[in-house]
Amino acid sequence: MSSNILIKRICEYCNQDFDAQTTKTRYCSHICNRRDYKLKIKEKKILASNEGKLLMMSKIKEPVKDMDFLTVKEASILLKISIKTLYRLIDQNEINAINFTERNTLIRRKDIDAYFDNNLRNTNRDLSYLTNGINLGNSYTMQQAQEKYNISNGALYNLIKKFKIPKRKQGKYTLVKKEHLDKILT
Repeated sequence: MSSNILIKRICEYCNQDFDAQTTKTRYCSHICNRRDYKLKIKEKKILASNEGKLLMMSKIKEPVKDMDFLTVKEASILLKISIKTLYRLIDQNEINAINFTERNTLIRRKDIDAYFDNNLRNTNRDLSYLTNGINLGNSYTMQQAQEKYNISNGALYNLIKKFKIPKRKQGKYTLVKKEHLDKILT
């Protein structure tokens, strides 16, 4: 509905002065109208996404604090670590867990607390005796051991892990005592 009157207005999108021909005009042009509309739609989507994320996080975090048994996902959120790291700790028997089914593993809250208590007690432990005496003179590098015994990299690492052979990182090389490998592989 247009008229012969001109009203001075400020565009709600670009904040420029313009002459409106009706009392309901809010934008200086159709382009500003479209841009403002798209901006508002975008802001609504972002707000809805943020609210959904916060709602989802609060659903998981709040009840977790008071629960005695936690799923792996809940425990990982509580500990602020990844699910893979938590499964690795379970596989290494660092944290006790009960596997009811293939997809249902539960961890007691007490076991998580015990894990931290044990690790805090063991922080002062001296592990230097494990790697003492390992140097370039009396040790193989991984590549040397692979070439000497004609063994793959994965097989060598599995043997070291299986027999709990101490190793030491020196620069870019990983060293293993010759006597330990000779005893196992000969």
